[in-house]
Amino acid sequence: MTPDRSSDDLEELGRRAAALQAAAEAQAQRYNRQTWMRWLGVIFPIPFIVVLTRLYLEAWTYYVAGGALIVSAMVLFELDTAARDRSNAAGQAAQAAQRDYEAALATARSQSDAPAPG
Repeated sequence: MTPDRSSDDLEELGRRAAALQAAAEAQAQRYNRQTWMRWLGVIFPIPFIVVLTRLYLEAWTYYVAGGALIVSAMVLFELDTAARDRSNAAGQAAQAAQRDYEAALATARSQSDAPAPG
C-alpha cells in the first residue's frame, strides 16, 4: 500500500467516524426530545378527560378508560423501546468506526516509525 493511499484511507476513516458520531448525537438528541412528548401524550390525556367528565360518566367507562390507558402505555413502551434501540445502534456504530479509525491510525504510526529495511 502506498503512503498516499494509506493517508487517503485514514482520512476517509476519520471522516466516516466523524459523520457517524454526528449522526449518533443527532439520533440521541431526537430520542431525548421526543421521549417525554410521547409519554406526556399518552399518560396525560386519558386521565385528564376522565377527571373533566367524571360527573357525566357511567361506572363502566372508568374500566374502558383504564384499559385504554394500559393499552396506550404498552404501545408507547414498544415505540419508545424501538426508538431507544435505534439510538443505541447509531451510538455503537459511531464507537466502532472510531475504534477502527484509531486502530488504523496506530498501525500507520507504527509502520512509519519502523526503521527502513536496508
